[in-house]
Amino acid sequence: MTGFLTSESACSKKTLQCKQLHQNGSLMNKVSSASIDKQLVSDLIDGILIVTDDRKLIYANAGGMRLLQRLSAVQPKQKVPLEIWHICESLIKSRHLFPDQHWLIQSDIFIENLAALHVQAKWLSTEQIDQPCLLVLLEDRQHTIHSIAAQEAEQYGLTPREKEVWLLHRSHRTYKQISSELGITANTVKKHMKSIHSKRKERLGGACAY
Repeated sequence: MTGFLTSESACSKKTLQCKQLHQNGSLMNKVSSASIDKQLVSDLIDGILIVTDDRKLIYANAGGMRLLQRLSAVQPKQKVPLEIWHICESLIKSRHLFPDQHWLIQSDIFIENLAALHVQAKWLSTEQIDQPCLLVLLEDRQHTIHSIAAQEAEQYGLTPREKEVWLLHRSHRTYKQISSELGITANTVKKHMKSIHSKRKERLGGACAY
């Protein structure tokens, strides 16, 4: 896992309603809504978590639960995975070391098939929760790349097979890996890539970067 820290000069007011998690625990039952910055949600929409400073998971949207399951199939109930908690702990320590500053902690977790999970953590202020909580935002970088590649395939006018090749290529697969996943030879992959680059050049002219 690699990561970096950034300091924010101010935190904006948060304004998104969250549904209560239907799980056991007195704290869980108290949470009916929480405020989340709309700008943050629009920037990072894959997963949203709210975590207490003692590692309890009190809210997760559908995307957040999906990404948590990718990190580990077996987790303690109502606990966030250790990989994410490690990032949260860094934020908690920053408050003790720099009480007059507002921090945003960011990190990338690299998982299977070169996929990267981008994590952001910051303090969440809301009247609905009676203990310190952290807002954790998750971005599935692999999903983002896939969406961009699909749009590019449409823009370039690729055939269905060329689109499959392009999606894997944009996910940083080698020609050998692409041929194995699609059940075709490496030479066929090369032919498809040659056709793809020709179509890209036709659409984009000299702006091609790949």
